[in-house]
Amino acid sequence: MSAYTLTRLRQPTPRDLLNIDLEHLSSDLMTRMTGTLEQNFKTALRHSKAGGVDRIARTPDFTTKLRQAVIAQSRYHVER
Repeated sequence: MSAYTLTRLRQPTPRDLLNIDLEHLSSDLMTRMTGTLEQNFKTALRHSKAGGVDRIARTPDFTTKLRQAVIAQSRYHVER
């Protein structure tokens, strides 16, 4: 989730990850990302017939939805 937030890319490469400025990974940003993760889990749990959090977290669909939610968040503004 941090990689998506800090690169704003759908599929960051290893080079993209190496270029992340860790100064941007603040407590405030982590708190906001945690809120987004929690919100997405709650939504997924309400709509899931698969069961618990561990099953949902491992699905490609959940990963895709979480990635899209993170990339679309303007509140994650990170200076480059």
